[in-house]
Amino acid sequence: MHRLPSLNAIRSFVAAARAQSFTVAAQELHVTQGAVSRMVQALEQELGVQLFNRNGRFITLTQAGQSYYEDVSQALQLIEDATRKLHQEQANVALQLVVNSGFAIRWLMPRLPSFQQQYPRIDVHILGGEAEMAQSGDKANLTVRYGVGNWPGVICDFLPVGNLMGVVCSPGLKASRELHGPHDLLQGPLLTHTPSSGFWAEYFEHYGLPAPDLGVAPRFYQLMLLAEAAMAGLGFALVPLFLFQNELESGRLVLAVPHTFDSARGYCTTHAPGADSDYKVRVFKEWLMQQAQECHHQTEAVWRRSE
Repeated sequence: MHRLPSLNAIRSFVAAARAQSFTVAAQELHVTQGAVSRMVQALEQELGVQLFNRNGRFITLTQAGQSYYEDVSQALQLIEDATRKLHQEQANVALQLVVNSGFAIRWLMPRLPSFQQQYPRIDVHILGGEAEMAQSGDKANLTVRYGVGNWPGVICDFLPVGNLMGVVCSPGLKASRELHGPHDLLQGPLLTHTPSSGFWAEYFEHYGLPAPDLGVAPRFYQLMLLAEAAMAGLGFALVPLFLFQNELESGRLVLAVPHTFDSARGYCTTHAPGADSDYKVRVFKEWLMQQAQECHHQTEAVWRRSE
């Protein structure tokens, strides 16, 4: 198989052949006239064929040059058309994302404008939360899930945020109790986030205490509802602290006790094997990791000091 000539040399030749001038070709390609001339000479030497008749400053195509020009100019046009088509397709295809509502509303949405400023050609379509994953998962390019990362058949990468857990409540509820440590929370009332109901057992086990009976504990499926219940003074909520920084900084929520712990669960990106070869999936994952890393450092700096 013959080695293909340089694409830059071909472009220089086609521009010069079309204009019948090295000078005009140089202006079109934003290079010097000498660069075009050298490219064409190198191409002629590589092909072993004279492509132009040169008469001082004037050039004309030889018969071989005319034939070569007709063929390679069509090939260049095909490359241009294919490249334009690819760009249009990439511009029109959005990233299909599945993410739970708590993470999306409290953390992702405020940051999405920065992603779209960096990558204006990539639209992000949010298909739904984990509850809708069975219906929308096959359409999704990427999923943000919460758990221990043991989902079969997918590539899972933990986001470096979300593991630091703390107990929050309203300022009024805290003021009405003598709260010194986790043992003072055993009398409740403890609010439960249904998809993560094992958190309380994990929390008390971490501090060497028996898990309380949560049989009659108020249960909330949505993290947003859990937060509203805690702010209303209905009880104590065990939550990922990074999702509640605004409420904690404003004083609408407070740490009930200064005892936090790192959960084995966290937020992860998951996708089918090989899906991150897609440009939009790869750059969104990289951006998400960077944002999570920055958030992790901020959360650690603020709430570790409370211990």
